[in-house]
Amino acid sequence: MSYKGLRIAGLMLLTLTFTTNGFAQGISYATESGIGIVFGGEVELEFVDVEGPGGFSHQDLTYQKVSNRSPHLRIDRAITTTRVVYSDNLFYYIEMGFYDDKTKVDRHYARLKLEDYNTVLELGKNKPMVATSRKTEAYPLIGTAFWKGREYHITSNTKFELGDDFELELGLSFAMKRPLGTDDAAEDKSFKMLIYDDYEPKNGQTFEYGVMVGAEYEGVFAQGWYYYSQLIDDYDWKTMLSQTFSEYDSDNKDHNWYGGRVGYDNDALLVRAEYISGTDGLLKRSGYYVDGGYTIGRFTPLVRYGTLNLDNLDPQIGNTLTWDRQMTAFAVLTKLHDYITLKVEYYLLDETTGGTGEDEKVKDNQLLVQMKFEF
Repeated sequence: MSYKGLRIAGLMLLTLTFTTNGFAQGISYATESGIGIVFGGEVELEFVDVEGPGGFSHQDLTYQKVSNRSPHLRIDRAITTTRVVYSDNLFYYIEMGFYDDKTKVDRHYARLKLEDYNTVLELGKNKPMVATSRKTEAYPLIGTAFWKGREYHITSNTKFELGDDFELELGLSFAMKRPLGTDDAAEDKSFKMLIYDDYEPKNGQTFEYGVMVGAEYEGVFAQGWYYYSQLIDDYDWKTMLSQTFSEYDSDNKDHNWYGGRVGYDNDALLVRAEYISGTDGLLKRSGYYVDGGYTIGRFTPLVRYGTLNLDNLDPQIGNTLTWDRQMTAFAVLTKLHDYITLKVEYYLLDETTGGTGEDEKVKDNQLLVQMKFEF
């Protein structure tokens, strides 16, 4: 969309507009210089219920209590977005997130399209280039672990058209390595899992290099990628690995993760499978998921099954970061309005805790009902 046509002799013009490139409806400004500014955002209001009764008498203090088993309403997040449009091929995007305990710039990046080379360059803080969009609120387990966290990077994505329907893709990435951290498997925040976290400056910072290749033919797609680096010295090596895993004793600083994704997408039908394996020092993890959904009018039912396993460490009941995990997600999404979505999701979680008897399984299946308002 060009904003030069919105100039009004030295005045700022305010208008409601529908934007392209995946951005929702927003409020647009255009200056006499031709630079456009688009404001938008979204709010997620959700009802969450975790399996098992709440209250003090039902708290499990053996290893860790569930944060809140009582049904509750909350604002999961509220974000505002600003897109500064310099030309048809160049914009800068800023996303501000408002949470219960903090406010932060969640993502910001410049994106430049080189039309003559069919290439898009990106500079800034965003998810890794291999991250994929999801329709459910919950991420796949391996998505949370490996590609949900934001990084500072420079990436390029080039498309090669081979005939009318066949396309090859090449992606390159240079990034500040994300530190090891923890996150939630679903909506409850009790049983944390090990992830590649959002980037923060660390002493001993290292760089991460990545390459991705892909192909698509009439809706059938496939991608494969490989990332490599060294652990951050000494945050990843000493703080996270050595202090998190009691049996971990190594100065190995190797870091790599690789994976692949295949599927079919024709807008109405989406089926997909993905596998990822990662190495951090002596710690090896791997997992996969398969999911599928079909849109019928304004309704989209989906189902997903996924796993995340620590391949070379035994689970310990007192350390949730050592647990192997499986999650099955059932969801129904419906569009109440072009920019209002209702999501009903249920998560069946199964963790290998290393416990026995009553402590062998954790009761943490979860129900989510969410209203998402975009503007």
